[in-house]
Amino acid sequence: MTMKSVKRSRMLFAMALLAVSTIGELHAQAFDKGVTAINLGIGLGGARYSYISAYNSDYRTSPTLVASIEHGMASVDGAGAIGIGGFFGNKTVSYKRTSQTSSYVYDYNRKWSNTVIGLRGTLHLNEVIESDKFDVYGGLMLGYNIGSYKDKSTRTQNGVTTDYSDNYHYNLSFVTWSTFVGGRYLFTDHIGAYLELGYGVSYLNLGLTAKF
Repeated sequence: MTMKSVKRSRMLFAMALLAVSTIGELHAQAFDKGVTAINLGIGLGGARYSYISAYNSDYRTSPTLVASIEHGMASVDGAGAIGIGGFFGNKTVSYKRTSQTSSYVYDYNRKWSNTVIGLRGTLHLNEVIESDKFDVYGGLMLGYNIGSYKDKSTRTQNGVTTDYSDNYHYNLSFVTWSTFVGGRYLFTDHIGAYLELGYGVSYLNLGLTAKF
């Protein structure tokens, strides 16, 4: 084989590698079977307590802290991939107010907390979108809401402070579920942002996402 033939073979081989890599990039997906993705963010609104602060300024509701993880379990011909994973969300509301009469000073201090732990299933439309940056999906979550209520209210008279809690016991734990649709956009191969809309612990979730 002549030197010219060797150079020509090397050039053809390099061009073939470039073509294969380009095709691979064109058909790469933002989420697929074998991929793991993690979302960390905050939730706004929600099915519980989200309305309270709008009607009474003595109530304060926190944003929902949310985290989820999912793994691509299977591919669906003509659609995309199915992901299975877990969800965590926590939201609190507090009530603080001071009321005074001629004899007493009442300091109301009450707090409700809800923690949701759930299992989520998602359908990713990666064969429809065909993008290595965008990931569009929808799904269903089944979980359990762990609720708690604390009352640390006090009453003060003549400089003496005593307990003024209501001693109520609420059953705030229950099975819950939600549906949602969402999307991710990857800034790099592994880091991006996400947004989800749905009915559940919050109506809108947004934050950062990581894929590996």
